[in-house]
Amino acid sequence: MNGYTLWDKTPNTVSEKGKLFTKVFHFETNNEFKDRLVRVYLPSTYDFDNPNKRFKTLYMFDGKNLFDDYTSFVGEWKIDEIVESLIEEGKDGYIVIGIDAPNEDVARTLEMSPDSLKPKRRLAPKGYASLLANFVVNIVKPDIDNTFYTLKEREYTGIGGSSMGGIMSFYMGLEYPQVFKYCLNFSPAFFLFTASSFKKYLDSHFSLDLPKQYFFVGGVGFEGVFVKTTIETYKYFLEHGFSKDDVLFVNDPTKEHNEKSWSQYFKAAIEGLDK
Repeated sequence: MNGYTLWDKTPNTVSEKGKLFTKVFHFETNNEFKDRLVRVYLPSTYDFDNPNKRFKTLYMFDGKNLFDDYTSFVGEWKIDEIVESLIEEGKDGYIVIGIDAPNEDVARTLEMSPDSLKPKRRLAPKGYASLLANFVVNIVKPDIDNTFYTLKEREYTGIGGSSMGGIMSFYMGLEYPQVFKYCLNFSPAFFLFTASSFKKYLDSHFSLDLPKQYFFVGGVGFEGVFVKTTIETYKYFLEHGFSKDDVLFVNDPTKEHNEKSWSQYFKAAIEGLDK
């Protein structure tokens, strides 16, 4: 299995219908967390004996929060259960690839902060998201495509995340539009960066050939600080020619900044854009 091993730690809450595999990659990032676990959920319809049946892929950040309550300190997204529910409805399954983040908040924030965006805080360290983007596109994705029965083309490939992972998925869509069909941006942390540097970045990268976009933002507690910049970014896409079929927006003011909130909208997000 090219270095991938079955996740069989107990207890776990991974769906028994599919299988979860993991592999440790070496990642030359600008922090000390250079051994990076990648998690791969294979849906129940995956058949190791049938290479002709291939699957769409979805890459997501903060992998330890996606499939298993026991690896997440904040609760899981239940991505595996949602994929299986789509299959039960007669829809296609997905191979979902989770990229673990550094085990330290500052390192995670910097690793998911676009290099060209200026933080609002004075003298804040510069981000290095380009390293993570390159790691996913040029190291992880080829390895996944060479190991599992994937549909490799852009038409079948998405990316997503929440909070810093939300801005990271958005950034990767703008940097690698030839790789991703859609971006699922849950509570993206656009507010961390100056409005001028963010607009400059958008203006320099925007085209109607960018991936489809999904924006979600809640409104309770800390989530409130994400609302304004998320709405502004959604409007930017509409004002620059995206249709409402290709850029979707949800604001649920009753939702907090957590996996439980994002999980409730994940199914609708992927169904809305991947069609």
